[in-house]
Amino acid sequence: MDDNSLLKFNGLTRAKKLASNSNGQIPVELQLADEDGFLHQGHIESFDNRLDPQTGSILLRAVFPNPEGRIVPGLFARIRLPLSERYPALLVEEHAIGTDQAQKFVLTLTETNTVAYRPVKLGPAIEGKRIVRSGLQEGEKIVVNGLQRVRPGMPVSPQEALAANDDQKLAKR
Repeated sequence: MDDNSLLKFNGLTRAKKLASNSNGQIPVELQLADEDGFLHQGHIESFDNRLDPQTGSILLRAVFPNPEGRIVPGLFARIRLPLSERYPALLVEEHAIGTDQAQKFVLTLTETNTVAYRPVKLGPAIEGKRIVRSGLQEGEKIVVNGLQRVRPGMPVSPQEALAANDDQKLAKR
């Protein structure tokens, strides 16, 4: 972990703003090189006692259950640590997000069922969906399918669909 991330992590820990499991441990997630998503759940066991001045980083030790023996020494893996407190977030299907030059956008529906262009700022992916940090409000309707067939200002006949679990629209992340 780099020194800036460590400082942020320590500040959140002192303020008791990081989520913990039932044992009071801070959860972490692991992704192996051949996996899509962070499938392995573990927890932080300990940190080294000092930063390495050459790299500006500190070692941490995390523990993961490994019943299938897939996690072995020397494998490349990605670890995801919590570096923000939990907050309510809007989640949008990845395929509902478009790219216009250097900015991301979604197409929303107005009260008269016409399509409107809406630039958005995105956060990380969570379970196949993207966090929308700004640009959308809870309850707004977006175009999920047919982005190639509709343009801003075009009238449409929407077919409403809910997420498999309605709670996913406003997830705690």
